[in-house]
Amino acid sequence: MKIKIFKIIANLNFAIILLFIITFVILIGSIIEQDKPIEFYQQNYPEKNLILGFLNWKLIQILGLDHFYRTYWFITLLIIFGLSLLICTFLQQFPIVKFSRVCNFTKLSFVNLEISLEYSYIGKFINRLLKEGYIIYQQKTNLYSLKGLIGRVSPIFVHISILLILFGSIFSSLCGFNVQELVPQSEIFHIQNTIVSGVLSKFSQQPIRLNDFWINYYENNKIKQFYSNISIINENGDEIINKTISVNKPLIYNNLTFYQTDWTVIGVRVKQKTNYFQLPFILFENLNNKSFLSWLPIKIKDSFRDLNQNSFFIKTLLIDNYKENIFVYNLNGKIQTKVNINEFLNSKNYKIVELLVSSGFQIKYDPGIFIIYFGFAFLMLSTFLSYISFSQIWVNINKFKTPNKLVIFAKTNRDPTLLNIEVIKMTKNDK
Repeated sequence: MKIKIFKIIANLNFAIILLFIITFVILIGSIIEQDKPIEFYQQNYPEKNLILGFLNWKLIQILGLDHFYRTYWFITLLIIFGLSLLICTFLQQFPIVKFSRVCNFTKLSFVNLEISLEYSYIGKFINRLLKEGYIIYQQKTNLYSLKGLIGRVSPIFVHISILLILFGSIFSSLCGFNVQELVPQSEIFHIQNTIVSGVLSKFSQQPIRLNDFWINYYENNKIKQFYSNISIINENGDEIINKTISVNKPLIYNNLTFYQTDWTVIGVRVKQKTNYFQLPFILFENLNNKSFLSWLPIKIKDSFRDLNQNSFFIKTLLIDNYKENIFVYNLNGKIQTKVNINEFLNSKNYKIVELLVSSGFQIKYDPGIFIIYFGFAFLMLSTFLSYISFSQIWVNINKFKTPNKLVIFAKTNRDPTLLNIEVIKMTKNDK
């Protein structure tokens, strides 16, 4: 019973059907947005207007289609497919390789070529076989030669590489995580704002410090690149590693990858005589740039007893880039002045001390990524090797009773025409 079950799992048709199912569900996963809030699915996949006639947000939540790469049923499909490859390797591929290595002096029932040759030419024919890379075995008056045994072994390598890819994918799904952090400048932070995580994920508590942040602009004030200088520190506060990262130039440390993803201005520090206070900024995004808006109420009376509208006049502060210049508007929307850091507003009592900025990071832990990369590299190599022809040539001297004749049989698992041409050239009686 076990052998029958193993043969069913190792069957090629079963593997093709299973691969088709996996491909189909991956296609669904590429269409349905992954790891979004539930409000997103309620809005885009309502119960009334069904997608594809049956799909709504409730079904997406029940089946886990919003994170189906980490669902138990998808991982189960991958495991079954991996078992199919593994069992096929042991039940079919290893016996084929073992049989191919055997010195088989008996001609098989099916051959691609059968020709006769003068017995006196056998020495030259053997030399040409050796030059073409054939391995020759002799048994009495019979010869058996083979070439391209790696072509028989390569399907095993293909299966191994696919198993590595499957294992790496499952390992990453169960143990990996993805984190988004928005960190104020000069602050120390830990990994905590998880976006995606596996059931076996363990989060590093390594302290990280954002030392500095800056932006480079083009001449037309469009952002060219933005940078963050970060430090990995230990429990005693000592710096382990320091690196400046930017978009497409991450920091990789201890299997953690730190990507530069975003930035924002969170406030401005203002000095009034000897006092300091901070004003928050509101973000307004457009297609070309980010703008930040805040309001500064400036007191025009000495006492706070009368807190009516006439006690203050309002300054609107606007930042449309991070070049440390702030535009000041009145309540009528007219620009009054432009100030930079360490400069005063219209009133000499208010001085802009510092812009407060936060840098956005995506921190990713993908423990199976190197296994997947190695699996794909191994898959490409083994796929090329699998196209190498496995060729066999038999020389039977006693096939006919005529003593001065011998018969050559040839067989290959690839293109028989090329093998026929090769053998005919080797048997050609030229000088």
